[in-house]
Formats: sequence, C-alpha cells, structure tokens
Amino acid sequence: MCAWHAIVRPWPLGRPRPPVEESACDESALVGRAQQGDVDAFSALVRMHQDAIYRLTSRMVGVDAAEDIAQSAFLRAWQEIDHFAGEAAFGTWLYRIATNLCLDHLRKTARVRLLPLEDRAAAVPDDDDVAEIVVGAAEREERRLALNRALAELPSEDRLLLAMRVGDRLSYAEIADLLSLNPSTVGTRLYRARTRLHRLVSRYLTQDVEDSDGLR
Repeated sequence: MCAWHAIVRPWPLGRPRPPVEESACDESALVGRAQQGDVDAFSALVRMHQDAIYRLTSRMVGVDAAEDIAQSAFLRAWQEIDHFAGEAAFGTWLYRIATNLCLDHLRKTARVRLLPLEDRAAAVPDDDDVAEIVVGAAEREERRLALNRALAELPSEDRLLLAMRVGDRLSYAEIADLLSLNPSTVGTRLYRARTRLHRLVSRYLTQDVEDSDGLR
C-alpha cells in the first residue's frame, strides 16, 4: 500500500489555494482520468472535497483523529475508484466512505467526543428547531455546557445524524443515500435523536439550577 502523500498531494488545510484551472472544474472528467490512473486528476478531486471531509471527520471523531481518518478516506477512494460507477455524485460516494470510517473508529474506540465551542453553536440551527432545547437558559455558557454534556451521552449514530443534518445542512434524501436508509427512516431517527437531546439538555439545565439554588 502506498502512503497517502505518495498518492495524492492535497493542499494544506487553512492555506489560501491557487485558482483551479477551468479543466479541473469538470468533476466527471477528473474522475474518469483518475480511474485511468491519473494521480494529478485525483489530487484535484482531493482539493475539491478535502475541506468538507475534514469537517465531517473532525465533528465525528475529534481533531486528534480527524486528519488520519480523512486521509484514510481519500486513500480508500483512490484504491476503490475503479468501483465508482457514477450512480451518485463523486462527493456523495466519498462522503459515504468517510462516514463509514468514522463509525468504525467510534465503535472500536467506544468513546464519546465533545464538540468544540464553534461547532456547538452550529449544532442548534433554527430549521431543525433544536435551538428550542436551550431557550430560557440564563447564561450562554450554561447552555453550551449542558449541550456539550448531552451530546456526549448521545449514541454515535445520533451524533452522526445531527452532524450531517444541522452541521452539513444535508437533506433527508442526501443523508438517506449516504447511510443506505429510507428518507422516512432518516426523519424518524432524527426526530428521536432531537428528542433525546432535548431531554438530556433539559435535565442538565434543571440540575444546574438546582445545584445553584443549593449553594445559596
């Protein structure tokens, strides 16, 4: 097996990128060239998708393991690109690979992860009504701590669904395609995940208030 950096040459995360040549904008053409063994074409595909993949892995497994899993996802994509039939977009196929690697990692390590502060704020968008779980809290930091503790208790599958829906703003159909589920099943599982999150946050907020009253 070749090392990651020997196969692709991703642009470093966080650095300004050079303009992408017009010919590189045709993703299907790049995929075709990569399937013929063109490393430069695959490197262009990596640069197009690496930020989105890194956001997913960092949300799911934490920053310490995120880059390794992102690299593993691209390496696996390179190894299996001959099997990509174009039934879904290349980005969707790549996202599915990264998602499966994240779930494998979470199952093997059997650990929970706390979302960084900036992700916690993004985890309560209006469109999913998750923000209602923290309305009425006296202090922003209390809300963050309660949400953080609640997310840590959720099953990894629940955290993945919430990250995909409220973090990456994916539609039910997109999530269903990535996880090989029916859109209705995605809706049901998201409802249950939000309900569990609401209940846990409410419990922690109530507990914090009671603890504060006990100190007075």
